[in-house]
Amino acid sequence: MGMAREHAARHHLTLGEAISDLVRRAAERPLVTDLKSGLTVVRLPEHSPRVTSERVAKVADQWP
Repeated sequence: MGMAREHAARHHLTLGEAISDLVRRAAERPLVTDLKSGLTVVRLPEHSPRVTSERVAKVADQWP
């Protein structure tokens, strides 16, 4: 929520408006992909958290 609060303050928005704006901006961005060894993979921004097998396993454990 910290990023949303900062965005709200910077742009004089309510927290709800800021979250809506950030979600809308993210949804409008094109998904950049690459083809690696025959698989389509998403190219993440440099500042994104690193995707590790441990993180994947943790997310997979949360799925039904």
